[in-house]
Amino acid sequence: MKILTTMMMAMCITLSLSACEPSTLENNPGTPETPQTPDEDEGEGEDGDDSSTRTAITLTVGETVLEAYLNDNRTARDLISRLPVTVTLNRGSHDYCGGISPALEYDEEDVQYGWHDGDLAFWTAGDDFVIFHSDEANSSSTGNLVIIGAVTSNIETVRSLGQNINVTIALAENNEDNDNSDNDMVTKMKITVNGRTLTATLEDNVTTRAFVEKMPVTLPMMDLYGREMCYRFPEALPTDNAHSRGYEVGEIVYYPPMHSFVIMYKQNGEHFQMQSIGRVDSGVEIFNGIGDVNVRFEKAE
Repeated sequence: MKILTTMMMAMCITLSLSACEPSTLENNPGTPETPQTPDEDEGEGEDGDDSSTRTAITLTVGETVLEAYLNDNRTARDLISRLPVTVTLNRGSHDYCGGISPALEYDEEDVQYGWHDGDLAFWTAGDDFVIFHSDEANSSSTGNLVIIGAVTSNIETVRSLGQNINVTIALAENNEDNDNSDNDMVTKMKITVNGRTLTATLEDNVTTRAFVEKMPVTLPMMDLYGREMCYRFPEALPTDNAHSRGYEVGEIVYYPPMHSFVIMYKQNGEHFQMQSIGRVDSGVEIFNGIGDVNVRFEKAE
């Protein structure tokens, strides 16, 4: 009886050590019925991801800079669209873990059990960004995980980072040279409606970059409230500066609660939550009374 009691106490202590405690929630909705560990993934490379599709990033904690990469899945791409971003993480027995808002997007088929030491993950049950540093051998019962990449620096450096840390996630310099050159150049957008062409000037933020990635695109826009052309995306775009305010005629904004991409063509004095995307340079009055119509958006030459 004493031996049994001792074993049960040891198990309870082990389960209470994690910062995010995902191991206690492996049966939450959204996890596969059959446990799947990272070793079971199919594909190229040791974690099932083709290295040619990886995006090099850095994780900076104070003076320490870790090298890492992100995979090419929906969750990783969502994170990439927000970079650079800083998250606050708390240390647990096998991870550093902390919330990221808004929550990262993910596909159900990417949700799995288990991790490798050094993995970067999104924990869907808590909307947390996670860096795993230990205990991969005992990870197969932990679910609600989307593996989005891995640290390539020495794992011992990760384990020595401290208790509560602020981590800045950014594209590595070689990626910034290649990727940001495209984004930096996209400051002008062409808008075509009923054979007429307008131009718009774009702002540089995470919402704009996410929209630019969709171009060229034709959207079936609704003429709403006598003031705006609106298209509601099925899925949310990322935001980093959404707040309630008034608008100006000609503004292009994103309304987060309904995933709405909006061109404001007439003023009615209303205030609502929005993130600015850009502004139509001139001619926005073309939309006044136009009704529902297809509008094409593409990068200006």
